[in-house]
Amino acid sequence: MKYGAGKPIDISLADQPDCILLSVRDRGIGISLKDQARVFQRFERAVSERHYGGFGLGLWVTRHVVEAMGGSVTVESAPDVGSTFRVRLPRQAPPAAVAQLAPPPP
Repeated sequence: MKYGAGKPIDISLADQPDCILLSVRDRGIGISLKDQARVFQRFERAVSERHYGGFGLGLWVTRHVVEAMGGSVTVESAPDVGSTFRVRLPRQAPPAAVAQLAPPPP
């Protein structure tokens, strides 16, 4: 919402055979192609902190949580057009995630 320039944001959820796809699309300021990969890194930002605030951790945390569940997060964007973020989550948790949820042996 912060980068949506006050325009509507579309959120959709799609049921696919092997995964669930969550899409969030805005019509805001967008992200240049050269900045798209780095916005998923810790403390990275595509815009000035002075104008938008924040720590540059939101997408980094999102990526780590989604990947821990065996999924992926991507972005498609263009400056002054907006951004679409897509989160793909598998229908079944990967074995490593299931092992982390299991209680420790007595």
